[in-house]
Amino acid sequence: MRVGETMIRNERGATLAFVAVSMAALLGVAALAIDMSMLYKMRSDAQRAADAAALAGAAAYQKQKPYDAVDSARLWALDYVRANSIGNDPIDVSDTTVVTEGTRTYVDFPQGQVQVIPDSEKVRVILHRQAVNTWFARILGKPTVDISAKAAAIAAQAGQVKCIKPFAFPDMWHDADNDPNANRLEDVGPGQGKGGEAWEWNAGAGDTYRRWNDAGSSATQWTGLGSGWRNNYTYADDKASRRYWDDYGRPTVLKKANPQQTMAPGNFMPWVMPGSDPGAADYKENIYGCNPNGINLNQEYTTDPAADTSSYDNKPGNMIGPTKQGMDSLIKQDPKACWAEFPDVNHSGYTSGAVKQLDASGKCTVDYPDWENSPRVILIPLMDPSIPDNGKHKVKFNNIALLFVEEQKGRHDPVVGRFLYFAKGTKAGTVNTCTLCKTLRLVE
Repeated sequence: MRVGETMIRNERGATLAFVAVSMAALLGVAALAIDMSMLYKMRSDAQRAADAAALAGAAAYQKQKPYDAVDSARLWALDYVRANSIGNDPIDVSDTTVVTEGTRTYVDFPQGQVQVIPDSEKVRVILHRQAVNTWFARILGKPTVDISAKAAAIAAQAGQVKCIKPFAFPDMWHDADNDPNANRLEDVGPGQGKGGEAWEWNAGAGDTYRRWNDAGSSATQWTGLGSGWRNNYTYADDKASRRYWDDYGRPTVLKKANPQQTMAPGNFMPWVMPGSDPGAADYKENIYGCNPNGINLNQEYTTDPAADTSSYDNKPGNMIGPTKQGMDSLIKQDPKACWAEFPDVNHSGYTSGAVKQLDASGKCTVDYPDWENSPRVILIPLMDPSIPDNGKHKVKFNNIALLFVEEQKGRHDPVVGRFLYFAKGTKAGTVNTCTLCKTLRLVE
């Protein structure tokens, strides 16, 4: 029995040793897992901050042209970096250095860099936190670990937009034969009402059209809304001689009221929207509400309805009553919204402006931070100006404009808005895209 007892005691010792070694290994793995979890969380924090800052910076391209948006993109990206933390510590942006190389802007700060690249409408954010202390990995010779993250976002051209209003607006063109004062503007009379020039598309007379930023053409050929075609010209009836840089803030007639001002007889700009009846009730509802059907842009400058599967009918007739009723309902949703004009600090001698709110005395002076969500900031489809013809016909859209609805004074007055540039699209596109529609997406 002594021999057996000795063997048992030896086995008990071996088991205890094995358990001790196993426990040490398990505790080591658990310790490393704690380190890994901590580092993974910090890495996730850094990536989320980089993603958010890149998207925030790229959002500036949705409000301004790329080279005008550089300062805003830089500041907005930094604001989002500053508002985030890696682990429990805020990201340090206390000391920034701005360097411009060509068209690119680099903003260096203690824990990263913001890159603003207007050529591709991109903002890149790089974040890093060096020498993060570990708890247990130091036993294996790893006392610190560097954390880094990178993200880049762009404002990509969109191929579809929703909540479009039922006005089919002919995009601006060079009217070679119906512009007697040669100011490159359609002068439609005092208050944009009666009288004025009767613009009509006439290719035989030398009329030309290119939408803004159209691929395959140069900036000197662009005539559509947003281009610099009208930069040095003022309306004949504007006693203040105001000029608008690249059409921003330019008063624009969204729906004609005077039959003598239409491009073609019976064409007052209303159109039959998808999912809607051609009657007045749906037309009026689409003015003050949101038609949920996405509007896809077609191949630009195509005018053959037989080759088109997504054309829409125009709505001949003035629709005076339903237009006024719909506009009144729309404006009542945000009656204090207004348009404030002021000198353009970026372009000397030009007029800029902003959507603001009326103060207690009725003056348009109150800042409106959430103006983009105002019901009076609307989307209008733009069509090739060569399309309108007499009576009912198919229309096809190749751009979407963002505008602020300013007013419709009376039933027989036009609907007047202010051009605001870029619309927010619902999805990115690669073909048939809208040069005035942008959607944000991460690309790195």
